[in-house]
Amino acid sequence: MFSLCRYTFRSMKRYLLPVAALGLLVNLLPSCRKKQEAVRTEPRNANVLVITLDTTRADHLSCYADVAAGFSPASSSAVAPVYDRRKNAAVIDRRYKGADTPHLDALAARGARFQHATAQVPLTLPSHACIFTGTYPEVHGLRDMGGFVLDPSHITLATLAKQAGFTTAAFVGSKAVSRHYGLAQGFETYDDQMTSRDLEGKLPGVFPERRAEVTTDHALAWLKQNGRQKFFLWVHSYDPHDPYDPPEPYKTKYAKDPYSGEIAYTDAEVGRLLDALDQQGLRERTLVVVIGDHGEGLNQHGEKTHGIFIYDDTVHVPLIMAGPDVPAGKVIATQVRSIDVLPTVLDFLKLAPDPAAQGVSLWPLIQRGQPVIGKGANYSYVETLYPKTYMNWSELRGMRTNRWKFILAPKPELYDLERDPGEKENVITRFPAEADQLQKRIWEVIGPPASNQNLAYVPVSRETKAELESLGYVSGGTPREIVLNMSGADPKDRLNILRDMQETSEALKAKAYAQAARAMNAAVRADPGNPTARIYLASAYEKQHDWKRAIATYEDALQRGTTTDLILSRLGKDYLRAGNLSRAVEVLDKASHTNPTDLDTLRNLGTAFLQLGQVAESERAFRAITVQDDHYAAAFNGLGLVAIQRGDADTARRDFERAIEVGPEEVEPLLNLGLLYQKSGHKEQALHYYQLFLEKASREDYGELIPQVREAIRELQ
Repeated sequence: MFSLCRYTFRSMKRYLLPVAALGLLVNLLPSCRKKQEAVRTEPRNANVLVITLDTTRADHLSCYADVAAGFSPASSSAVAPVYDRRKNAAVIDRRYKGADTPHLDALAARGARFQHATAQVPLTLPSHACIFTGTYPEVHGLRDMGGFVLDPSHITLATLAKQAGFTTAAFVGSKAVSRHYGLAQGFETYDDQMTSRDLEGKLPGVFPERRAEVTTDHALAWLKQNGRQKFFLWVHSYDPHDPYDPPEPYKTKYAKDPYSGEIAYTDAEVGRLLDALDQQGLRERTLVVVIGDHGEGLNQHGEKTHGIFIYDDTVHVPLIMAGPDVPAGKVIATQVRSIDVLPTVLDFLKLAPDPAAQGVSLWPLIQRGQPVIGKGANYSYVETLYPKTYMNWSELRGMRTNRWKFILAPKPELYDLERDPGEKENVITRFPAEADQLQKRIWEVIGPPASNQNLAYVPVSRETKAELESLGYVSGGTPREIVLNMSGADPKDRLNILRDMQETSEALKAKAYAQAARAMNAAVRADPGNPTARIYLASAYEKQHDWKRAIATYEDALQRGTTTDLILSRLGKDYLRAGNLSRAVEVLDKASHTNPTDLDTLRNLGTAFLQLGQVAESERAFRAITVQDDHYAAAFNGLGLVAIQRGDADTARRDFERAIEVGPEEVEPLLNLGLLYQKSGHKEQALHYYQLFLEKASREDYGELIPQVREAIRELQ
């Protein structure tokens, strides 16, 4: 018989207007503002449905067939699709190659489609913060993926809607926008529950996710219960994110272009939401806003995915609005921004404008074609800190207008989008005045170049920090500073490293682990200060169960000063696998103090303590998880094991059952309940849970245990 205790180790600056322009606006707008305040006494009796499409390029939706990536409203080659009122649809040029998106096409046909919406950041979390706060990253503070939490002082669109009497709910498709980053502010329901399985072997930027079908099912169930109330609903689909793996029939239909297959599948799920509005009689009083959070590189500038560059490949996103008072078939060519969504929705609902918002309302543009004014409306600031924080290269910042795109980098770039919508020819030497003017606009957003640009990571909110510290072990996070001064390599000079990393990612997916290790060895030698390159190399070793070389790869990074919480977390996990428990605890403890929001780190720390027999410390680590996520199944499984060590079978049973309740996909609580019931002489219950374990356990993860469970079943029978 095998042991009862089964341990797992897979297991603030403001946006500044020029003084003259500010004075002009102050002189022009007071009377208008007074009129607006007088009129806006009662909110509009309407609903709002915001749908965000993760990693979705505008030019891969069939209703955007006329718009190439990098489209400029000034480009003479841009031709809007023809709107056919009889068919209530846009007539698309079928030479287009991308995703067929009939539901989004129909939505655009009965509403307004913005030909060029610019996302402020090519990353999921900060981009959503821009959408829901109406502010640039310098203001809302969510500057990157992980390490930042939205401070409650930054009011979200959901909060404003809730204050106005709306029922609010969110259903998201990935932990990339998990509640503990602060985006749940204002939502009475925030459904972000999905698998808590260990992400061992996953590369940086990979988060737990669920199919759009599951997210949509949850949203539809909520809508059925709450559709008669005035609501603000957000639904987020993550599927187009790499790796591209659409379900059938999209997998077969788009076999040569699975990215488009993911978008086509997502479109079908959007269709289910829109159909539900029709079936419940809600269409006529619901404003539907569909927007992409960022695009995808698809190797057009050497980047397959997103986050490194700020070319239009990754910041040109679809934006469609349809609903009450939105003219059908309207196509808007002027550039708009993701920060304009919040002011536009508030204007539609006849709610008071948010004075902190840096975006502007597009409602006059939608209804009457009036140009937007104020707050630098014709300029779109973009940035990515990802090259700095993940690669130790230089960060990038940019400013985009209808015609020009300036990128502030160690080697600055300027593109004339009218003549070069694909951003292929850097014309900065020919147009220095334009580049200088756009660079000054960047300084207006981020502050002058001589100002303090130290970026401090603050991974948890004040409330969570206090709860964690009250546990007596895990701290509320150790701030880590990064200096944003354009130091480091220009990302476009590291395309060879980026290519090696992308090829390694594909090799790992194909289980060609030795090939992946060879490719990344060369990349690490060429770029030794790149922490992500180290993780890619160590991942190749981990896949081969070569813990010794994986550990050496991470330890060398620490010796060179290339230390991140992710490197510490993975190093501690490898020491755990290798059986060096004392070193595992030392490293995992440091990782958890650096970033206590990495729940996988805390899980492995709790496991290491448990194996060392340090039960109280193990419990603190698992409790630190539940403080942040009370639906993290593995934490309750760990607490059950803690209770077993204390001889408390009743508490253990409750914890294991809680683990199954919040994580129906989890396997190990089933095994542990089977063992618990077998030990207590309850044969039927033991057989029940053992059988469930065999049904769900994969041979890859539990190959050694499966024969033992079968033997236990034979003994019980």
